Amino acid sequence: MDERGSQKESAMNTSLPRNIYRENARPAAFMIPIFKLPLLLYRTGLGWLFGHRFMLLTHIGRRSGKVRRTVLAVLWFDPKTGEIMAISAWSASEWYKNILAAPALQVETGFTRYTPIHRSLSSEEIAALFEDYRCKRPIFSRIVCRIPGWQWDASHAELLELAKTLHGVAFRPKENESA
Repeated sequence: MDERGSQKESAMNTSLPRNIYRENARPAAFMIPIFKLPLLLYRTGLGWLFGHRFMLLTHIGRRSGKVRRTVLAVLWFDPKTGEIMAISAWSASEWYKNILAAPALQVETGFTRYTPIHRSLSSEEIAALFEDYRCKRPIFSRIVCRIPGWQWDASHAELLELAKTLHGVAFRPKENESA
């Protein structure tokens, strides 16, 4: 059989493992205005209505140098330390690239607001966050998983595979750096 035939058979064989998560590098264009709606609440001073389910990240555009604001889903919030853990739902998220180029200016969630320091999360940490979030917020997590096309009831191994395609960040107040 020639090379083309074997490639065609491989493409048709659904039992072959493939990484379906890499297909979601960016949200669909029609979804972007929907994702911008929470930003309006934050801009009008009503972001606290989201509690600690979402956060507003203020950062500097790496190419434009302009101040940018992005609303992210919070997977974990520690009220004692103020630490917030969030992930980029798409591998090509601009906010993530921006905070790698220059530190974030501010984060806000609920009534908590501070100038942060951040660290990147490992794939294992991201997978564990997903599992914990899924247990604590089953209804909301089902909705959140549908937006980028993630499988809600994925196994740990599948979540780990997904986590390898994403970027996760832990933010904490600069004042807690020495603690």
